[in-house]
Amino acid sequence: MSVSRTAQYVAFYRALESIERHRAPLFDDPFATAFVPSNLRSMLRVARVPFAHKLLSRYADRRAPGARTSAIARTRFIDDVVRSRVDAGVRQLVILGAGFDCRAHRLQELRDTTVFEVDRADTQRAKREAVARMPNARTDVIYVAVDFERDVLAERLAVAGWDADQPTTFIWEGVTNYLVESAVADVLSQIGTSALGSAVVFTYIHKGLLDGTAYFEGGELMMQNVKTLGEPWRFGLYPESVASFLAPFGLALRENLGADEYRARYLPASDARGYAFYRIAVAERG
Repeated sequence: MSVSRTAQYVAFYRALESIERHRAPLFDDPFATAFVPSNLRSMLRVARVPFAHKLLSRYADRRAPGARTSAIARTRFIDDVVRSRVDAGVRQLVILGAGFDCRAHRLQELRDTTVFEVDRADTQRAKREAVARMPNARTDVIYVAVDFERDVLAERLAVAGWDADQPTTFIWEGVTNYLVESAVADVLSQIGTSALGSAVVFTYIHKGLLDGTAYFEGGELMMQNVKTLGEPWRFGLYPESVASFLAPFGLALRENLGADEYRARYLPASDARGYAFYRIAVAERG
């Protein structure tokens, strides 16, 4: 069984943020610890002591500059998007490349929303085994096994019961950078044929990091880290070209933020440091 190492690290960052005591945590994810490797889980137990928490956060930031602060700030950003969409009456959520995302279980606002989780079968197997042991976890999440570079997303979702005639919120967090451009385009084109009122929030890497036309502090280190983990980054976009990239798919860009911007929205200045090449965008079915 192959489980994404990067997904495990994101779970670790979410678990660490959930026990933050120096400020109000950006969110509470009591389920994240279940997806953290045993060596990091022992660190989380130590981190319940406030002083140790600060030391561990600093160590994580040195190992991967900006990865933790970007992950927790974008988690909160996407939570806020989801809440606003629920407030607008949208009752279908599709989490693409769900990994160890536990929004279906931890966000009370989603209790009346049908949630579809899309990912590779091996990752879903590991997740479902863990969720089955969790108290208070939802039992009605619909799992849809999809390989974005091989399968037709809309077809798999339809078989699983997704109603293409009803507005949907799509989350695509931490995925596009691992795919080839044709796979990213295929998924966005299918989102673009969903019902009016649908929207997608997705992350992407600044293409300048990948092609060497832009310098970002910590960029080379992060590129090497993910390559070492066997999960190299392959796709990116220039921020100024996102709107034109989305337009042919019937998607209108609404927000387009760099890591510095979304970190500053939620974190104090002392914590809002790190790489700026990881970005997030929100687009609506126009």
